[in-house]
This record gives sequence, C-alpha cells and structure tokens, in this order.
Amino acid sequence: MHRPSTPIMLTILITLLVPTLLFSLAACNAPAGQAPTVSNNNTDKENIIAQVLRDENTNGWDEKYQGILINWRRDNTSRVNCDSNNCDKRGHSTRHDPANDLRNLENLYWYRHRHPNDTSLDGYIKRILPGVKQQWGNTTLGKGWIYYILLRLAMYSNEPAYWNNAAQHWAQVQYQSIDPRRGVHHGPLDTVAGVGSVHLQDAYRVDHELEIGTALVDAGKRYHHPEWISAGLNMVDIVTREAFSPTYHLFSRIYLISDPRYGEKKIYDYQARMGEQGQEIEALVRSGIYTGTTSFLNLASQMLDALQSQPIHDRTNGGFYFSILLGPYQGHGAGYVSHKEKETRQLHVLAAVHLANPVRGNRWSALEAELLGLATTPNRLFLPPSVPGYPYHLLANWSLYPCADCEPAPTENWTSAEADNIALEALQTVLST
Repeated sequence: MHRPSTPIMLTILITLLVPTLLFSLAACNAPAGQAPTVSNNNTDKENIIAQVLRDENTNGWDEKYQGILINWRRDNTSRVNCDSNNCDKRGHSTRHDPANDLRNLENLYWYRHRHPNDTSLDGYIKRILPGVKQQWGNTTLGKGWIYYILLRLAMYSNEPAYWNNAAQHWAQVQYQSIDPRRGVHHGPLDTVAGVGSVHLQDAYRVDHELEIGTALVDAGKRYHHPEWISAGLNMVDIVTREAFSPTYHLFSRIYLISDPRYGEKKIYDYQARMGEQGQEIEALVRSGIYTGTTSFLNLASQMLDALQSQPIHDRTNGGFYFSILLGPYQGHGAGYVSHKEKETRQLHVLAAVHLANPVRGNRWSALEAELLGLATTPNRLFLPPSVPGYPYHLLANWSLYPCADCEPAPTENWTSAEADNIALEALQTVLST
C-alpha cells in the first residue's frame, strides 16, 4: 500500500522537539481553552447561521428527549424523525441521536463567541446544556470527530476546564484501549446501521481509526502526553498502509482483520464515501496544522488533489457524488461512482480546505469557493426559509430526494440536524479564521 511521501513515524521527533510551524490559523493553534480572535464580514453567511440555529432550536427541539430531533419536515413540521416509510408525530418521538445535541451546543457556543453582544440564543444554551453534559461530559465513544468538538466547546464555552477535562479523558481512554499488537482498535463490526448490514468477526472502520489517531497526536501535544503522540502517529501510519489507495488517493471504508467467511488482512469495503472522506481530511488538516505534523498535511493534500480530479467530483452541477469505489465491491469495479445522490456531509471538506489553503498557497481556492457557494446558495445544499436548513442528501442536480411513501409530498422535504450542524461548523470555520 502507498505511504505518504514523509513517513509518519519519522515525525515523532519533529513533533516533540520542534516548535509548531508558524501557520496563521488561530482557530487550530489556540491553546487549550483559549478561543481564537475572529472577524465577521459576510452578512449572508451570518444570516444563514443565525436562521438555522433558531430553526434547529425551535422546530428541531424535541420536548420528549429534551434534545434535538433527527429531522423535521419543512412542509409539515408536526412530522419529525422521518424516514422513507414513516414519520413520528411531534411530541411522540420514538428515537433520538444525542450527537445532534452535542453539535448543536457547540455551534451555539461558537456563534455566541463570535457575537458576544447577542444574547438571543442564550436560552437555547441553558436548555440543552444539562443533557449534553450528562451524555458527553465523560464520553469514551471511539469516534475521533468527538474530540475536535470537545476542543471547540473548551474554546468557546465559559467552562474551558470542564470540556478540556472531557477531551483529556476521552484521549486517555482511546490510548489505553489500543491493541498493542495491532496498533489500532478492532473487533466485531456491523458494516452499516440497519438493513443490509453484514456482521464481521474482527475488523475496523478506517475513518474512526484515522481520526482517533490524528486526535491522539493533537491531544498529546496539547495536554503534554508524548506517549499519545507516538500511538496516534502509529495508528495513522497503519491505517494508511492498510487502507489508502495509491491509485485514487482516498481511503477505503472497512479493513478486515479476520472473518471465517470473508478472509483476513484485506480491505472488505472499498467504498470511499464522500462524507467520511471529508471528515478524514478535516481531521488530518486540523491536527496537522496544530501539531506541525507535515505528513498529515501531505496526506490531506493528496486527498484534496484527488477530489478535484477524480470522477467523484461533479463538474456539471458542482460538489461531490456520494461515493467512489477504490476496488471491486458489490458487483462493481474500481472507479465506479454512485451518481444518484450527494450528501451535505461533504461540507467537512469546506472546513478543511479553508484551513489548508493558507498553508498550501491557496492551492484549492476554486474548490473552497465552489463548496462555499453550495453551502450558501438557496436551493443548492441550503434550503431557505420559512424553515431554513440543510437536508441529509439531495439528488445530483440538487433536487429534493424522492420518497414515494412520504407525505404530504413524495420527497424527503426535511431538515436534518446532523446536516445543519456540519454545515454550520463549516461556515463558522470560514468566519473564524
């Protein structure tokens, strides 16, 4: 498998002994608990952020769970938590995803930090804070994106010590739970959530392990744990050797260690899903900038270059299709692109490319402008008022995704809390650096 041009393990001494590279990205370089300075000069972006936050905390509020709903129909907001078969009735929700609460609180605090004189959202913060603390204050969930949200809560809330402690506790648990023989976390794995899942005896999700590795490098420097840095660099090196495509310069989705039906020591799922690739790139860029780990930035650069040139990039309508196969999978060959849909989660790339452009000579300025336009232009990724927000996915031409059994219209005309929050993270990154 392909290795980055600078071997990752060689950067350990650089990370430990050489001061952080002099990058002009305050959001990444702020010490633990210290928020960066910001400038606000784009009314359209600010209006979208404020509109979506208010909608998410009114139409998106779930009285039953005292948190944020999974989604809510824009043409009938009494119908919530919808899928292609049915919706819950508002006030009688049957499911809840606490990750939406965490991201919602993060974006509320972030907005308040950038607008210290605007107290209009403080009631939303007060309402959701107890539940988020209960669910996430002592979290050990093995998903690397959690760490970066905990950092932003430390930066932007008025409780930096609390959230720094949460981030350190998370990192310590991730470090202690690494299999010392394999260098990663692994075990029984269900390939997807819900219908069509395959249960694997021993495997790992590539995006989870890559992002945990970058987070450990960041946490090791931030909280003075060189052993976390070494472990994190090793994790990223292993995942890159085992799951990074030298042809497509993207990561496959699942690496199989052992299963009696499917074999061992090979890639099981060759999908490069756009939402996951974006999250991987963002983690590499954020950690690479803060820690001065050049190999992370080199790897992210390869991925961003690939996204511009590979057929997953829609050069007609803009943005990125759902996935591209990096090898044979489910009857399709390498290079096959799923053209049917596009996910809002691709906006992780907007955050990453905005941070990466200043340190790589504005190499992807056109890509940043393209994604920023999709995030802010009505009826592209952004669905405008009266119920403003972002859908989970759309068709390739930005039409609403069809849904034959949906009412009152046969489309997925709903706002997704996950999509809202990822989009707002991206826009607030653009406005914070």
